[in-house]
Amino acid sequence: MELTGLKYGMLTAVGLILYFLLMSLLGLLNVVELRFLNGLILAVGVVLAIRNYKQRVHGEIHYFKGLGTGVITAVAGTVLFAVFVLVYVKIGGEGLLNTLSAEDYLGERVETTPGLAIFTVLMLEGLISGFMIAFIAMQFFKRRERKAT
Repeated sequence: MELTGLKYGMLTAVGLILYFLLMSLLGLLNVVELRFLNGLILAVGVVLAIRNYKQRVHGEIHYFKGLGTGVITAVAGTVLFAVFVLVYVKIGGEGLLNTLSAEDYLGERVETTPGLAIFTVLMLEGLISGFMIAFIAMQFFKRRERKAT
């Protein structure tokens, strides 16, 4: 369960990072509405992780183990992505920081502690949505497979 979650968490983080870099190259980091796709990338990672775990246990998935796989995937992917964005901002993401400060999305603290504010918001976003995605996905995956006879 844990290894599946970590593996898919890393793959999800790679997807999130590639999407972030593409947005950066296209100059679209300031379009907040496009961040919705982060949730879709996270959803794909969580669902694939739970599906893989269910296949590995031959369809006999226990609800909380499947839920745990999804949550581990979301946590791993979110932590790696948040660390990447933190490093990005520290190394040379002044444009992103200026955009976030001007729009006041992260509150007033973004100017005094930008790294902490961005990291915290990304972690909350990813963890809350990741748990909800895992919970919803498990409603589907908890069903037993019917074997054709």
